[in-house]
Amino acid sequence: ITFTSFSFFVELMEGNPVPFVMVYSIGNILSLLSSMFLCGPKRQLKNMFDEKRHITSKVYLSCLAASVILCFIPFGRYSMVKLFILVIFLLAQFAASIWYSLSYIPLGRRTAKRMLQSF
Repeated sequence: ITFTSFSFFVELMEGNPVPFVMVYSIGNILSLLSSMFLCGPKRQLKNMFDEKRHITSKVYLSCLAASVILCFIPFGRYSMVKLFILVIFLLAQFAASIWYSLSYIPLGRRTAKRMLQSF
């Protein structure tokens, strides 16, 4: 579902963010719920907010919520500012989800840091 949201990317750039943001966010929420189904909600929340993942989880969840809320706030003539802020939230949400996923791969974050530092 998250990848399906990119079919609404043109609408997002034209100033209609609601379809893209909603499909993208629903896909991410379903992804979280599916991992909760596999390991149980208590264990999932415990894993999300352990010492090495809590910052990433907070950024991910707050960007997820902020992007959904922001897409429904009317900005009137400042719609380009809203679009810019929304794209920043979506990019932060994407980066946080990648960083969160890398925390489950042994040496995943360390390898990603080294790859980014080589550029």
